[in-house]
Amino acid sequence: MMRSHRILLIGPGSVGTAVARLLADSGHSIVGVGPPDRSSARRSADLLGAPLVDFDHVPDSDLVLLGVPDRAIHELAERLAGVVGPGTVVCHFAGSLGTGPLDALPDNVGRAALHPVQACPDPVTAIARLPGSAWGVTCPDELREWAFALVERDLHGRPVAVAEEMRPLWHAASVTTANGIAALLAAGEAMLAAAGIADPAGVLGPLAAGTVANAREGGGGGATLTGPVVRGEAETVRGHLEAIARVAPGLDSAYRAVSRSIIDSARRSQRIDAATERVMTAVVEGR
Repeated sequence: MMRSHRILLIGPGSVGTAVARLLADSGHSIVGVGPPDRSSARRSADLLGAPLVDFDHVPDSDLVLLGVPDRAIHELAERLAGVVGPGTVVCHFAGSLGTGPLDALPDNVGRAALHPVQACPDPVTAIARLPGSAWGVTCPDELREWAFALVERDLHGRPVAVAEEMRPLWHAASVTTANGIAALLAAGEAMLAAAGIADPAGVLGPLAAGTVANAREGGGGGATLTGPVVRGEAETVRGHLEAIARVAPGLDSAYRAVSRSIIDSARRSQRIDAATERVMTAVVEGR
């Protein structure tokens, strides 16, 4: 059975604060939050019911969570090198980084990188969304069982082992999905606004949610692609382009870029044949 940890949270962003809250709810203790000169730390300390601490008075802890920006992890690890005790585990949440930025820590201090595949705009939302999410886990072999148990049992997530050198690709997939969906929504909303439709987000939000649900239940994005590109409906796509050119010419490049991506995804998932790919590509490129 996993022992109860005494947890120190440094740099309490949305993910760090939410993780600390979930761990506290699972029976661990939050012994401090810092640095005390940050307003985010004060808000986090209030939410966690934990004291504010600085590096001159670090409380005894055996798990240190780093919720700082990617660029600050290495420098913070250097500062912690002379502070944390043997057997402590230091963990960050940066998606594109593995344990390399923690190399300044002594050999008797554990290192782990845990990245949640989830959109966490604020701590309260993150607390609600993190359970059920996947987590990219990078750590030494001797910590693998501990890290998986922490994610599964205490954070109620799904751990996924990610090799150190694959962290950037892991993060790229997350960023492409999260921000890609948001960018697609923004483009669609702009088209509806140009058509005089009120509340474009309210119109397209349920569609986006349904599309994601279809992908999760139907074998992934490629397997559940639909629409005129996949069906080879060249005249429909030409009609789209003509309407955009007439009413919202500034969105032409966005529509063509998305259509190229759909064609590429359909090809890779074998949803269209070579002839359909050639036809649809010619239409999208205006040939």
